[in-house]
Amino acid sequence: MKKQLLSIALFVGVLTTTMAQVTTTTQISDFENVVLTSNHNKVYNDSTGGGGFTSGNAYFPSKWDTSYGGYWSSGWAASSVNDSTNAYPNLYGCAAYKGYNNSNKYAVGTTSGSLIMRMTDSLIGKTVTGLYICNSTYAYKSMKNGDAYEPAFTAHNKDWFKLTVKKYFGGVLANDSGEVYLADFRYADTTQNYILKNWIWVGFSSLQNVDSLSFSLSSSQNGIYGMNTPAFFCIDNVTLSTFRDTTDIAGIKNNLLENNLQVYPNPAVTETEIVYNTTTSVPVNMKLIDLLGNELVSQRAQTFVGLNKFKIDVSTLPAGVYYITLNAGSNLLTKKLIKQ
Repeated sequence: MKKQLLSIALFVGVLTTTMAQVTTTTQISDFENVVLTSNHNKVYNDSTGGGGFTSGNAYFPSKWDTSYGGYWSSGWAASSVNDSTNAYPNLYGCAAYKGYNNSNKYAVGTTSGSLIMRMTDSLIGKTVTGLYICNSTYAYKSMKNGDAYEPAFTAHNKDWFKLTVKKYFGGVLANDSGEVYLADFRYADTTQNYILKNWIWVGFSSLQNVDSLSFSLSSSQNGIYGMNTPAFFCIDNVTLSTFRDTTDIAGIKNNLLENNLQVYPNPAVTETEIVYNTTTSVPVNMKLIDLLGNELVSQRAQTFVGLNKFKIDVSTLPAGVYYITLNAGSNLLTKKLIKQ
C-alpha cells in the first residue's frame, strides 16, 4: 500500500532544565537460541524435565505434568511449529504461521491464572520496552469458527479476548499494567471487529523497575469452570533495556516520553493528530501499522521539550483498526487508531 502523507507541526516549549544523557543497553529474547527437544525437535515444553528455558535476559518457566501419559500443563513453550490451519490439539502453532518477521522460533504461553516471565542478570529491575504478540492457532480457530466449548465470536455478543501484563518488583505485584485485545467484537461498525492473526508490537515502556512480568488472559466467554476461550497466546522479540543516566545527579528521572500519548479524533475519517509531551529534546520515530503488521507510514523527526503534534492523512485508508507507535530511545508508546 502506498504510504500516506505525513505533515508535522512541532509546538516547542521552553527548555528550563539540563537534559540528561542516557546510555541504553537493549536485549531481545527472540527464542532462536532455545534447543527444541520434543515433537520431532519442533518444541521445548519441559517434557525432558528442564523446567524452563532462557532467551536473551529473560527466563521462561514451563511445567510438564506426568499424569495421564504426560502433558504440557502451564507456562511457556518454545516452538517452531508452522501450523496456522489446525485447531485442537495444535497447542504450539501460531496464527501468523511463523515467528515475527518470518523467524523460525517463537514462544507460546498457556495459563488458567497468571503466567510469569523473569528477568535475569543485568536486566533485573530495569525496563520492559515491549514485545510482539499474536494469537495461537488454537485460540484463533476457536474464536473464529467456534468449538465444543464456545461459539464463534460475534458482534452481537460483543465478544472479546484480552491479555493483561503486570509487573513484579521485589516480589510485590504493582498496579502498573498494560493490556492488548487479542480479539475485539465490541464495535457497532463490524469492519472494526477483529481476531488478531498477525504479529503486532505492544509497547510497555511504562513498566520500569521490573524483575518479573505477569501475563493473564480473560474473555467474554466463560462457563462454570472458567474461561471457555483456549488460554493460549504467542510472543516474540521480547525487548528489555537498561539505561544509565549520567547527568541527573539529583536522581530526578528525565523521561524521554511521558506516557501521555493522545490520538484524536479517534475514530478518524480524513486525518488524525498525535499529541504528546516530552521532557527532553529527542529524535522520535513514528509508525502507522495495520493489523497484518504492514508499515503504512514511517517518519523520523526531531521533537523538542514541551507539546509536540503530528498530523496524519488517513483519508485513503480502508476502514478498520490500526496501531500508531512512537519510539524515542528506550521508550515506545502504542495507541490504537480506528479509521471510519
